[in-house]
Amino acid sequence: MEEKQKRLHVARTRYISLVSVFTAMAVAMAYTHGVVSAYLPNVEFMSIIVFVSGFCFGWHVGAVVGVLSNIIWNLFPYPWVSPAATITYISPMLLAVTAALTGLYGLVGGLRGKGSVPPKISLRRFSLEAGLWGFILTFIYDILGSVGFYLAYPGLYPDVWMAIYFTFIPIPGWMPYPPIVHTFANTVIFAVVAPPLIMAARRLQK
Repeated sequence: MEEKQKRLHVARTRYISLVSVFTAMAVAMAYTHGVVSAYLPNVEFMSIIVFVSGFCFGWHVGAVVGVLSNIIWNLFPYPWVSPAATITYISPMLLAVTAALTGLYGLVGGLRGKGSVPPKISLRRFSLEAGLWGFILTFIYDILGSVGFYLAYPGLYPDVWMAIYFTFIPIPGWMPYPPIVHTFANTVIFAVVAPPLIMAARRLQK
């Protein structure tokens, strides 16, 4: 019994450590979004960290990292972070939607990775697959995020379809780069960044 409790304690400590480390990394990457947003609008690196945490350490780690990192980023916005974070902070509805959608990156990453890295897979094929996951997950995030924005601030749009419409169309003077730019940016980021990050995390596993 004592040995079992010891193993449970070690597993619990490892879980808390993994969640803490990856959440800190994801939040740090989210804060950099405000620094580069003037030059690279709708480019962020939080979601790739969340995906990798789930891919390498299981969906239960990735999902929690995604939810926590999004909540922390929105409730404690850094001065350089996008102004949208302040708007999100005001609305609990939008905060809940975006936190759940960020957790989806870790959940899907965990289900795909099953806690380990495939031992035999070509780098090119894996990069293409990672890019595809980046596209699918971010497309879902941007569409449902627009729906969440409508639910949080229904007065801004006449209906939910208009909110979805502006996911693809820029709004001069307010949103010159529509959310769909985020989808294509993450496609490239996942394809280029995911493989080396996962390999580095694999060494951490060992």
